[in-house]
Amino acid sequence: MKLRNIILSVAAVVALGACEKKFDSLLDNPNNPRPEAASADLYLNQVQLNFAGFFDGASSYGMEVTRHIVWYGPTYVNGYSPQSFNGLWSTAYTGVFKHANALIPIASEQKKWVNVAMAKILKAYTMMTLVDLFGNVPYDEANLGAENTNPTTTTGAQVYAKAIVLLNEAIADLAKTPGSYPGAQDLFFGASNATGAGRWRAAAKTLLLRAYLTTRLVDNTAKAKIDALLAENDLINATAQDFEFKYGSKNANPDVRHPRYAGNYNAAGSAGDYISTYFLYAVAQEKGLFNNTPSRDNSDPRTRYYFYRQRTNFNEADETSASCLASAPPAHYPAGMPYCLIDAPGFWGRDHGDNSGIPPDANRRTTWGVYPAGGDFDANQGTTVTLVRGGRGAGIAPLWQSAFTDFAKAEAALVLGTAGDPRALLESGVRKSIAKVIGYPATIGLAVPAAAVPDAARIDAYVGKVLALYDAATNADGRLNVVMKEWWLALWGNGTDPYNNYRRTGKPAGMQLARLSNPGEFTRSMLYPASYVNLNLNATQKASVGEKVFWDTNPAGFIK
Repeated sequence: MKLRNIILSVAAVVALGACEKKFDSLLDNPNNPRPEAASADLYLNQVQLNFAGFFDGASSYGMEVTRHIVWYGPTYVNGYSPQSFNGLWSTAYTGVFKHANALIPIASEQKKWVNVAMAKILKAYTMMTLVDLFGNVPYDEANLGAENTNPTTTTGAQVYAKAIVLLNEAIADLAKTPGSYPGAQDLFFGASNATGAGRWRAAAKTLLLRAYLTTRLVDNTAKAKIDALLAENDLINATAQDFEFKYGSKNANPDVRHPRYAGNYNAAGSAGDYISTYFLYAVAQEKGLFNNTPSRDNSDPRTRYYFYRQRTNFNEADETSASCLASAPPAHYPAGMPYCLIDAPGFWGRDHGDNSGIPPDANRRTTWGVYPAGGDFDANQGTTVTLVRGGRGAGIAPLWQSAFTDFAKAEAALVLGTAGDPRALLESGVRKSIAKVIGYPATIGLAVPAAAVPDAARIDAYVGKVLALYDAATNADGRLNVVMKEWWLALWGNGTDPYNNYRRTGKPAGMQLARLSNPGEFTRSMLYPASYVNLNLNATQKASVGEKVFWDTNPAGFIK
């Protein structure tokens, strides 16, 4: 009997061991998952969402110093503290880079080549933007965890070169047959077939154009590289190819609205942002004065789409609500430079470098309109912002549009002699931008009063004014200024490119000066984040904001 029990016990142990081995073969170790078991899709979500946050943060700084939205100053050295950049820095390294680096090998193993390419393209854009903002940044030794907690910097030129390699790798990846497409999970193009993949390829090639144009002052091969891209003609050339992150209208769990909508349309009825007085002037007044009666309006056709006025006049303006009314324009302002409240009725902004106290004007400030933030269309409502309004936040982050391609081509043709007629490219860029903006409400289901929609005659009149300015310019520099001014106007919602354009070309010329007569050297690069300088033993804060990034060879005092 004892022998029988022993035999049964041994058999049970053997059987149990066999089952355990079988179960083990069906389980994944959560601490060491197989590549084919990891989710490339979840990583892709994180890369895209963190990238959108990074772009929004980087754009804020660019929009401020280039007079899209207010920069408080009052001096450039004190415009931002190192702490201002902690969040942006963290989003780049622990949000975009970390998840992109994890995604690429997993998606490659699963042959999800569109996902791989997306990660490389978004990573490359982030790399270049970090350089554009800060100069030399940690890269080669970054994101190594405990292996290196004090990474040294890689030169900006080297980071750019590595980003260009990534873009070319992405183009090669997109030539492969993917095991699957991301489809609706792709928050930019919704790539569900070869057409969607082709749009990512055009985006990658257009970012190469952008990189070559940005670095043209330090690269004597820029012309040849750009001409090669132009010959391929595989760039973002049509609205359907526009490279933009798309937001939704849901406001909780999660909030997927455009950040500018979320920050300016609320239950309290108080807009958070100030739009720059100069940008309001340039759109609503400079080429023709805005009129509350649409048939008499001669301003930029995009005006009612770009901005929403909480008031249609200045009847409530006084020294309490607009302290600038109590003083004359600064003595160093040249004649005709806009100051305080402009002539166009109801356009309430703030001057460049005005760091005076904030008055009780949150329910009067002109705020973001239906384009690109998904706000309201200005049909002379003259009412305070509310939580659910207009497009309800279903806006876009305009990273690169077909209009920008035309402006970039025009700049390259003027200064490098690349292929193309700069005047024709200028006209094409302006028309594409206007068409994009006017057509945007329909894409999110927002009806616009027909009487307020600019007709073909008004659009033609605006284009005619632009071309007249171009024709009146007596040299290439003057013509370049017209191109860069129109590009700056079209870039509403994008602060990374106007900041680069301004440092590279010094254009647009004649923008509103800072309120102080001597605000110091313009911010040619941002200070390093406090979190980086204080926690990294190898980090040293730069001497001043006048320190230039590698591709900026223009002299001190070049821009103000």
